[in-house]
Amino acid sequence: MRNLAVAVRALDPPEGGAERSLASLIAGLLDPGPIYGDSEAFPPFSDVNVPSEMVDAWNVSFIQGVVNSDLEPSLEARASREECDLKTESVLSGLAWRLRSKATGNSNVALHRIHLRRANAKFGSYVRRWLERMPVKPDVGLTQLSWSAGAADAFSSMGVPYVLFIRDELPFRFPDVFSDAIGGAACVCAAGNGLGDQIRGSFDVRRVESVPLPIDYRSRFGDLVNVEESIKSGRLAREDDGTSEVPRFAIIGIHPETGLSTYRSLLSHLEKSWPEACFDLYGSSLYVNELERRPNVTVHGFVPAEEIFPTCDVHVRINEGIGTWGRVTNEAGIFRVPTVTNSVGSQPESVGKGGVIVRDHHDFLEFERALRDCWERRKSLGELAYEHSSISDHRRSLSIFRSVLDSL
Repeated sequence: MRNLAVAVRALDPPEGGAERSLASLIAGLLDPGPIYGDSEAFPPFSDVNVPSEMVDAWNVSFIQGVVNSDLEPSLEARASREECDLKTESVLSGLAWRLRSKATGNSNVALHRIHLRRANAKFGSYVRRWLERMPVKPDVGLTQLSWSAGAADAFSSMGVPYVLFIRDELPFRFPDVFSDAIGGAACVCAAGNGLGDQIRGSFDVRRVESVPLPIDYRSRFGDLVNVEESIKSGRLAREDDGTSEVPRFAIIGIHPETGLSTYRSLLSHLEKSWPEACFDLYGSSLYVNELERRPNVTVHGFVPAEEIFPTCDVHVRINEGIGTWGRVTNEAGIFRVPTVTNSVGSQPESVGKGGVIVRDHHDFLEFERALRDCWERRKSLGELAYEHSSISDHRRSLSIFRSVLDSL
């Protein structure tokens, strides 16, 4: 039995895609499992039974901050958990938010940097003491997101090689805080080769591997019959209310890095040039509320994916500077909904042939053409999006991650 030590700010916030993805990977390591060949396909909801190399399970221990939400059941029952009384936010981070940039919506850089340095220093101390108490030194460490610098420092001080996932733009915004942690990692993992290339171009790294976001479609959506019934129900609802031929676009989660400044101008442009198009915004934040006053926008708050996609025609997701994939793209594909995205980082990989890529998302004429094209071809592109969703199948992702850990 190999020992894995996980040190993160959180594994279990209810709306955190990055945390949910890592929790799924870690839960999969608790049992022996296969490493499939690179060419193995995983059609959604299908069973794959092919010869494969089996590798041993891992013994998992993890430490995180105090979070009030539900943990992955298998982690709750079978992994050793410890919480440190370090709050995820502080007076400084709150002040940084209040003094955020009006142009970009990002928190005040100077105050946010101080918050990150202090939080990582404190977390590093917690992690170091936690490692010192372990009867057996772990074989590998694992960390990600905003407290990864502190975790990495603790792993290094104890001589534990570690894997670091990059899931968002934070390391690129604060390279002075995270570059040592990234450079010291035995392996840096990212969802997609495009993001991997961005990491190599910005940091001195030993090794970068692409580990796609793991989605257990059967666990998320039941079976294919349930999905088809949801699609049928959504179409009937739109026929009943007379909107079946009204272009409906879904945008899930908006913050500065996922297109806030672009949407401000794009939605104004489309309000005049394509007034029939309707944009449904999902999530709850000041960023979302800022766009609510536009006549072509409806804000719905937090809604399950299985209720969003059956009633929309096209999913839209962009990333301003760092292309971090986004699991909702492939979840849309399960419901045969294509995506319009931009060419940054791993965004084109997430869409594949199941949508339209905007080369310059600040060119609103090009963006409009892409939206119109995707809407007009929504049925054929939706079928391709369904086929491409297999790229995020959890079995494939977990197999790749097992291979990475075994190589360490």
